[in-house]
Amino acid sequence: MRSCHFENRYYSTDQMLSEYVHRVLCRKIVLFGAPIALVALIFAMLSWLDRDTVFFTLFGVCFLIVLLTALLSPTLMLRQMKEDDRRLHNGQKFETIVQFGDRILIREGTFSLACTYDQIIKIRPLKHSYVLMFGPRNSIMVSPEHFTVGTFDEFQTFIKERCPQLK
Repeated sequence: MRSCHFENRYYSTDQMLSEYVHRVLCRKIVLFGAPIALVALIFAMLSWLDRDTVFFTLFGVCFLIVLLTALLSPTLMLRQMKEDDRRLHNGQKFETIVQFGDRILIREGTFSLACTYDQIIKIRPLKHSYVLMFGPRNSIMVSPEHFTVGTFDEFQTFIKERCPQLK
């Protein structure tokens, strides 16, 4: 029996990281922030029409805070991820190696991590990557074009069969 059914080797790109931050990590900030900002804006406009400057100011500030949070959070998080990566690897860029055998092994420079298939709770297919979530903010990123053992199509079938917790 093979110890490694699939292997994925890639160097993370700015496109991959940006898409991951915007569509996975900060997704809920935008999803919840947009309706809250809209409600705050509506109440601010209604307060303006009633000439109630106190509530206009209150709702206007609320709108601005929510809007700025939704707009700036992805940029700040992406910057923090890049800084953490540079610090972890002393400024060097390493290849990420993800192996799928009896368990999932991830290596990037001196950093390594192992997890089991039952820890994967969600799959997020993105344009530039395929993300396996094993927590609300913890995930494994795979590049669909960079399988060195197996193919991406075979991998998709394999991972869905091996992960009983998938939602």
